[in-house]
Amino acid sequence: MLPRLGVAAVIKNELDALQEWVAFHLAVGVEHFVIADTGSSDGSYAYLRELSRLGLVTLVHPYGGDDGASEPFAYRSLLAACPTYLDIVAFIDADEFLLPLDEEGDSQDTPDNTLSENGLRAWLGKIFSDPDVSALALNSACFGSSGERFRGDGLVIERFTQRSYSKFRYNRLYKSVVRPSRVSHFENERHAVLTAGRYVNSKGAPLQLAKEQPGVSRRVCWQGARINHYAVKSVEEFVLGQVLRRTDGTWNGTSTLAATHGEAYFSRFDRNGRECNAALVWAGRVHQQSLSLPSSSAFAIPFNAPRQSRWRKTLASSLSWWRRVRYTPMRAQTAPLASPITAWQRTWPQPSRVILTQRGVLLQASLSVEGLSVAKEKKKEKKSIKLACTWQAGVEYVFPANHFGGDDVGGDDVGGNDFGDNDFADHDSGCLDDTVHFRIELPIRSGNVKLSAVLPTEAGEQRIPLERLTLMPDASVQELRASALIGKQGWLFLDQDTNASLYQHLGYMSLGQKAIAQWVAYAEQLVSLSHQVNAKVLMVVAPSKERVMSHYHPYPMGEVSPADQVVAALPDDFCLYPETLLKQMGDDAYHVTDTHWTQQGAMHVTCEVARRLGLATLEEAEHWFAEDQYKVVRLRGDLGNKLNPVRMAATQRLSSFDHRQLKRYDNGLANFGRVIVWENSDAVLDQCCLVMGASSSYMMFPFLVRIFRRVIFVHSAGNVDVSLVHAVAAQVVLVQTNARFMVEAPQVTWSLQDTILDKTEGVSMEEHTAAFAERMPASQAKLAGWGMEKWNDCLPAGWFSA
Repeated sequence: MLPRLGVAAVIKNELDALQEWVAFHLAVGVEHFVIADTGSSDGSYAYLRELSRLGLVTLVHPYGGDDGASEPFAYRSLLAACPTYLDIVAFIDADEFLLPLDEEGDSQDTPDNTLSENGLRAWLGKIFSDPDVSALALNSACFGSSGERFRGDGLVIERFTQRSYSKFRYNRLYKSVVRPSRVSHFENERHAVLTAGRYVNSKGAPLQLAKEQPGVSRRVCWQGARINHYAVKSVEEFVLGQVLRRTDGTWNGTSTLAATHGEAYFSRFDRNGRECNAALVWAGRVHQQSLSLPSSSAFAIPFNAPRQSRWRKTLASSLSWWRRVRYTPMRAQTAPLASPITAWQRTWPQPSRVILTQRGVLLQASLSVEGLSVAKEKKKEKKSIKLACTWQAGVEYVFPANHFGGDDVGGDDVGGNDFGDNDFADHDSGCLDDTVHFRIELPIRSGNVKLSAVLPTEAGEQRIPLERLTLMPDASVQELRASALIGKQGWLFLDQDTNASLYQHLGYMSLGQKAIAQWVAYAEQLVSLSHQVNAKVLMVVAPSKERVMSHYHPYPMGEVSPADQVVAALPDDFCLYPETLLKQMGDDAYHVTDTHWTQQGAMHVTCEVARRLGLATLEEAEHWFAEDQYKVVRLRGDLGNKLNPVRMAATQRLSSFDHRQLKRYDNGLANFGRVIVWENSDAVLDQCCLVMGASSSYMMFPFLVRIFRRVIFVHSAGNVDVSLVHAVAAQVVLVQTNARFMVEAPQVTWSLQDTILDKTEGVSMEEHTAAFAERMPASQAKLAGWGMEKWNDCLPAGWFSA
């Protein structure tokens, strides 16, 4: 049986670091945290209290005084508060990360066993399998500032990848992983005084102290695991940390050293001698674990904010209680349990309170399943137990379990472990408890949610209903708005949008058979329509930026997305999904600060469209645009505009051709319902092309208008107005949509006229004025010749006049 591992720490004003620190240790196998807050004023205490409600944290009030209790007292309190079900506990700081390594230290940038799910606990199990071992000393690896002056984007483990050489003298400092029951007290923050047993290093050999100094080893040993110590981070973070964490404690620990020695401390620990990515490979899983935690930013208290007086705190508490009595944020209806499920327990959300996350609401529950934990061969079956959540027709969110075995995380002495003093030889026997635990973010704030257990069977997956939740809308909670997610090297990705792009990228979203059947029916209707009007039809799907540029995305990519499901179900000759083509272009395929493909990416896709339609060979199509010239411009993009301050990045823009010079009509509507017509007498083909497209079509305009004599664009995201198709009599019909929209099939019964009427009826004067510059009228004769009279006549009188 693997040991149950905990982490204990003393913190003060560490809110900015806490979410990543907790998520990282959850990712490497830590089960519980014991934390003493010695007087935080930045919101850390409130955040830890929220984590304690989830059962993740035992929050300690240090003995020896009120705010500002010294670290010796705090460590004594931590030791006393360690839950008895934890076999071993690592005592570290909030700027230290317990990192698993291979047997040779970190001689490789990405150690082979680093991402093993239970690698750290299995290794610790070997060290502590000797019942005489009571404490393990793990040496530090000091990481410098990597030359960063200001706080950047991303995780600490992503931003700081340069460390000191192994023989740096401060790497001889160690932190201790102990059996709490065998510790009398801590002599300092690094060394425990044992009542029985012995201290070993990470090789399992007896610990040798340097000049009998507890907390300093004679040699640095990095084997199996170590402590990554991000002592300084950037200059900005170091200086701010000095101010926030200045302490009067008498213990000569590193935090006190940093607060009292300032510049000397920074110079001493700013060591950047070697590039090291051993922690970086965990970044994806750390981001993933962060989804199951409350967002720390919601608890931030502005720097130098005045403390609330006691009467204000009391009043706020009273009003909060009064509001909870009058307002029910959640209602539940439990389904009868069906075999083999023996128990289902949801701890969050509760009828009186919900825990908000960055994108929605946090759900925490445990599920007991009979007969899946008896034999070793059942391990794989157990790990495939999942939780399915449904709140929109045809779309299912399927979440993996966070934790296996034992009772509720954070409960009292459960699980009956015989680790340590008794026989430890069965740590890999495969005997597992039959309970799985879920702690997930539901990316919605209100609505009806159906919960089902997903169990593996020989015939496939079985879904058993568990519960129905009704999340009530709350006017006091800020409405979710689309934002930009900052990835590696400054690449931006869409987040918090209505299509849940992040969850599509993670592979948590899947479409049901009915939703896929609607897509198949849509394709069949379009093919039938193309025969009626004697036109070639092709659907062009713009792959998500998250998928094409996945190596820059902070979260790991799932195996299958809704777009993959749909494309696999559609006929090959009907659908163009150019994911491979765009990946071959590298960084030129998408804009850094925009969700859409670049003009160069659109050009290659347009050439592939011409090939797929039989209009030209790929070489001929590429030759049409071989003399195009591009210039470098700075682009904000739809993602860069979502950040404050606005982000911009360099991109290539076509400079030798401007399709706007060929525009002959534009109704100027924003998004859905917009209609544009181009005419080009010098086009390669004397044909008309109708594009029923989405926002990615805009990048294709400079190329489509040089291929076809007439191009008519309708912003519909793949929805089709049959009467329009008949009216314009186009030889080519392109339906274009974006991959993130494919959670729902477009409609062939869509009405452009109704859309225009709805849009123009609700347009404000401000919107009317802003869009006026885009509008371009056409004569009735021209409109009649194009077959577009009907859709121009439904515009309000004076639409094209100031």
